[in-house]
Amino acid sequence: MIEIAIATFVSVALLATMAASTVDARDNAPKTQPWTLEDMPCPPMPVVSPARMALIVEPKPHIAETPPASESDRASYMHWSKVDPEGVCRYRGENRLLAAATDHRVIFIGDSITESWQPSIPSLFTGDVLDRGVSGQTTTQMLARFRADVIDLDPAVVHIMGGINDIARSTGTTLTRSNIESMVELARARGITVILGSVTPSSFFQGAPDMAPGPHIVWLNRWLRDYAENNDLIFVDYHHALEDGQLGIKDGLSNDGLHPNRSGFEIMTPLARAAIDRALKSRTVRSSVSVGR
Repeated sequence: MIEIAIATFVSVALLATMAASTVDARDNAPKTQPWTLEDMPCPPMPVVSPARMALIVEPKPHIAETPPASESDRASYMHWSKVDPEGVCRYRGENRLLAAATDHRVIFIGDSITESWQPSIPSLFTGDVLDRGVSGQTTTQMLARFRADVIDLDPAVVHIMGGINDIARSTGTTLTRSNIESMVELARARGITVILGSVTPSSFFQGAPDMAPGPHIVWLNRWLRDYAENNDLIFVDYHHALEDGQLGIKDGLSNDGLHPNRSGFEIMTPLARAAIDRALKSRTVRSSVSVGR
């Protein structure tokens, strides 16, 4: 018994010493790397030039070529993408300034299509409806910032729309489904109602003229619809509303063949609003049932 007691005392003392040394090591170590998101230095976000934003937002009579980025814009973007490849800095300042969430807060998370929605239809993003889109992002990057830009903001509803940049990369959609599933499961674990938006149509990418994204988009949207139906989620079919019958986006609804312009977003917005109304109503019904019990 004495030997056991001594051994136990030694083990406890050793663990205490190890814990203390860990704390001391952290406290005394040169802070060459951030330990938390709050420690992370955020570089200035690259500013989209007026010409490029106008190409996305302002309707044009025909599909135009994207204006090339300037050297300074390109250098700024490269620096930002290396320091913050997941884009967690993009909305950190805005998130810190938010008031407490209402019981009807809605967050849109996505890529450039989501990011350009707010300047196109600013009236949608009022009354605690927040845009958290980041240009160029894959669903892997969206998942990486999902806690900071969605969960920690305590929304009632999240609108998830992404996947076009997955299709555009060499890895394709290998992780898209698991990323979407992970975002949905994280949201539902916190009681957040989920809306899944389809990928909007595109028959070509300006940066990859040999690629035909249309069939890949159709395949991904079919999976999104089935997944939503099988898991009691709300699915919004923007693709059907914008598609030209040949897997591209209708003439006049995009200036570059990929991003909806203001005319395109004007078609999408009523569909999004109907989905939000349905999501908020479903929460009210569930709350009433719970109180009734």
